[in-house]
This record gives sequence, C-alpha cells and structure tokens, in this order.
Amino acid sequence: TVLLADDDERFRALVRSVLEDDAYTVVAEAADARTAVALAAELRPGVVVLDLVLPGAVGLSAVRELRSADPPHRVVVLSSLFDPEIEQEAAELGAHYLDKTAGIDALEAAIDEVAGL
Repeated sequence: TVLLADDDERFRALVRSVLEDDAYTVVAEAADARTAVALAAELRPGVVVLDLVLPGAVGLSAVRELRSADPPHRVVVLSSLFDPEIEQEAAELGAHYLDKTAGIDALEAAIDEVAGL
C-alpha cells in the first residue's frame, strides 16, 4: 500500500492512476507534510511517497518524523530538485531519494525496494 504526498493535485492524480493500473493500492493522498504524517500514523501504509518540498515541512523534516515512528515508515522522497547532499542525507535517514523525472518504472522500483519486495 502507498500513501502519496505532493502539493500538486494533478501530479498526485497521475501517479495514483499509474500505480493503481500496475496493481499498487494507494490508501491516501496528502497535499502537505502535517497531513502526510498524520495519515501515515493512522493508516500505516507500506510506503510513503513524499515530495521533498511540501507545505509545513522544511527540507527533510517530514522524513525525519516518518522515520522516527515506531516502527519507522518506509519512505521514498521525490524531488524535482536533484541535490546530492540531500540525497545522501535522505539515505542516512533510511529513505530512498528519487528525481521526479526518473519515470514511473523507477518510482515503482523504489517503492518495491523500500517495501522489501
């Protein structure tokens, strides 16, 4: 199961559509960091796909919060701003970092990887 968090509604709808066509279950969507963290705590999705730049979050703060849950949430960070330092920090937090331009196959591979599939 997947929780999608991105402030672009059209992007979320597109990703949701493609993921669901490929047999993933999207359990919820969020347009801001607070909602994403709250929904993740409530629904315990297999993976949280999280935009790096969200209202209510600074840098990787939402990732830190999601990864500090007990048990930690599995997170794929999506960003249109590729930054090797942020990628390294995300990896240190236990999250997978992916450029939004990588495509749906790369996103699905990242989801499967962090889910342990």
